[in-house]
Amino acid sequence: MSKTTAQLASDGVSDDTIAINAAISHGPRCAFQCDSSTTSPAIIYFPPGTYRVSAPIVQLYYTQFIGDALDVPTISALPWFEGLAVIDTDPYIPGGNGAEWYINQNNFYRQMRNFNIDITQMPEDKGAGIHWQVAQATSLQNIIFHMRPKSSTNRQQGIFMDNGSGGVMSDLVFNGGNYGAFLGNQQFTTRNLTFNGCNTAVYVNWDWLWTFKSLKVDGCDIGIDMSNLANVTNQTVGSVLVLDAVMTNTAIGIKTSYNMSSLPSTGGTLVLQNVDFGSTQVGVVGANGVDIILAGSQQVQAWYQGDTYRTKPTEDNQPVRRAPQEKTYLPSQPCPASSTATTIVTVTVGLPFTTAMAGPVYENGTISWPNNTSTLHASNCTATSYPTPTSRVCTGDAPALEFSRLQNNETAPNLAQSLLNGQIVFERSRPQYENVPVSSFVSVKSAGAVGDGITDDTTAIQNILNSATPDQIVYFDHGAYVITSTIQVPANIRITGEIWPLIMAQGPFFSDMANPKPVFRVGLPGDTGSVELSDLIFETAGALPGAILMEWNVAEESQGSCAMWDVHFRVGGSAGTQLQQDTCIANVPGSTPFKPECVGSFLMMHITSQATAYVENCWFWVADHELDMPAHNQTNIYNGRGLLVESHGPVWLYGTSSEHHQLYNYQLDGARDVFMATLQAETAYMQSAPNALQGGFPPIEAWNDPDFAECTTDLCTKTWGLRVLESENVYLYGAGLYSFFDNYQQDCLETESCQENMIDIRCSSNINLYGITTKASTNMINVNGQTVVLGHDHMNLFGQTLASFEL
Repeated sequence: MSKTTAQLASDGVSDDTIAINAAISHGPRCAFQCDSSTTSPAIIYFPPGTYRVSAPIVQLYYTQFIGDALDVPTISALPWFEGLAVIDTDPYIPGGNGAEWYINQNNFYRQMRNFNIDITQMPEDKGAGIHWQVAQATSLQNIIFHMRPKSSTNRQQGIFMDNGSGGVMSDLVFNGGNYGAFLGNQQFTTRNLTFNGCNTAVYVNWDWLWTFKSLKVDGCDIGIDMSNLANVTNQTVGSVLVLDAVMTNTAIGIKTSYNMSSLPSTGGTLVLQNVDFGSTQVGVVGANGVDIILAGSQQVQAWYQGDTYRTKPTEDNQPVRRAPQEKTYLPSQPCPASSTATTIVTVTVGLPFTTAMAGPVYENGTISWPNNTSTLHASNCTATSYPTPTSRVCTGDAPALEFSRLQNNETAPNLAQSLLNGQIVFERSRPQYENVPVSSFVSVKSAGAVGDGITDDTTAIQNILNSATPDQIVYFDHGAYVITSTIQVPANIRITGEIWPLIMAQGPFFSDMANPKPVFRVGLPGDTGSVELSDLIFETAGALPGAILMEWNVAEESQGSCAMWDVHFRVGGSAGTQLQQDTCIANVPGSTPFKPECVGSFLMMHITSQATAYVENCWFWVADHELDMPAHNQTNIYNGRGLLVESHGPVWLYGTSSEHHQLYNYQLDGARDVFMATLQAETAYMQSAPNALQGGFPPIEAWNDPDFAECTTDLCTKTWGLRVLESENVYLYGAGLYSFFDNYQQDCLETESCQENMIDIRCSSNINLYGITTKASTNMINVNGQTVVLGHDHMNLFGQTLASFEL
């Protein structure tokens, strides 16, 4: 990473455009015609001051703009400013017929935080603050947009977003303007956005799904306009979810084109929960701006427009039940004489699963007995045997469901108390440590780590973590840190990185699929504490089929105290991974090209049963294409599993993506009290040649992997987007679960049938899914092994969409 100091005036008078862009482009950066690169990152730090600009500041690929957090700098457009936006993340090429510097859906790895963006000196008929056309691993935080006061002639915009595949934005304020934010993207998460005095606070030009959490609108003409039509009739907005929002002194809360005959049938899906229209004249209005669909001046607990499913309230729909199976585990050491036993637990078959699962818990060589009614029969300690239900053993059929296409008030879900902060779902902004003295930061390179991608830094890093005190912050300088055995992370620690340093697992310690081991083990089972991780990337160097990139064990000592932000997991496709296009290039469609040397990791992240976690803007990505080598070809890399959550709660997942794993992208197994705001997943592109059972990771029953036993075709034997097993109190707000290929061929998109199944729910209760979009999966949702929702019944402009599915 190159370093330079730019000579800027920042005096509020001089034009700093050339100097700022020169600082950004200093050294071997990834600019026009580069497409992508992970080897030339940069942090551009803006000290306090006012920076006047006359043309766009171009943020290059793999760049972070960071303003001073204590004295936030201002970037102000001069009156004669010319260009698309004050800050541009993807410039249009003059005369390029719409072509841009970067491919929008691959425009990864960017941050921007701590700024005032001011366009009030520009004429009111032009100007935008940020052109934010981005994809995964991107974020905006703590930015205030200043625009001219709203008027009928104002055309200014705070954010202009034409497309992309993101992404998270949080803690933003928009003052004035025509559109506070003009938005178009495949999927996105926004949290704590405030709009004051805009003509329209949010204009959603198009999307597949968008989740607005803690939206605040005051003094605007319209809160959210999602009424855009293509070709006069077709809605361009797939779905919008609004949760924990307040709209005050506003004429219209939300404007929509949806009605009972609109096209496509699920276009314009809208989910409102805990939205206060207290001083808003109209809650929801039709596209003509006149027809009142939902009155204002009220608190809305739940209101949906779109397709919904819920369990029928009949005697036949009892809680899902399961029958136990017996398994045997050898103890890790001889038992004490006082408890020598072969353990037999008596569990009545057919009890609700929450009772049946209260038998023994076997973890790390110990046995505990949470069920006081279990009986212990003494004999010897040569084995421990107990009945334990599995996800594939359920009694009875899938519950009967009732379908409605509606535009009406509904009963709000009863969210688990552990997930709430008062009356809203808990949320927490990424800490920036602006009030922590420099002396409290511990540089890992200064303390003995090398970070050159060659030297084994395991011992050095472990020693640094062991010696760090809770008042210190462990700072990973940018670099690549080779790890050859498990790093044990204390239960009370703060760790942050310098523009995503690489934690690279390597070596035979992580090679045994039958005995997977964590690279970073955060806490030990039973630990309680406070953990903060931010700005890190976890990778593998070579094939490591026994590597769990992160095991998260620690439970919160206060709400949300165990958390991570902007931590990403990337297997293959970049320099140093040994899993690039020169070794793992995608093969010609029609072949079965599995290569053991192109295996990634066993599992990216495991949140264990006793842990709690707050996770925001984290990407669990198996590289489908090359980032660094020329041509940026598609790659075939075989990674076992994405994100596994076994936590008994609470767990919050805000703005996460998990893509291209072999068996599943997301799995909740025995989980409770889980809140998720926008999940995004894609099926592995090379499937079904090989299919999920041929991609190097045979299912392991002890890990409750899918065994695809019900499958009779290759299209069935493909990555599950989301599995929910033996879980309860699950709340999902927005999911985009996509299948774009069958072995890189896209003929299947014509019939929306690139795979058979996408969501698997088994032996679970109080499962609440809102704003669900699947792409090219014949079946959207299966329950207890049976299809309950077909994709072709719920067509959207892109994919298939449900407003709600409540089980």
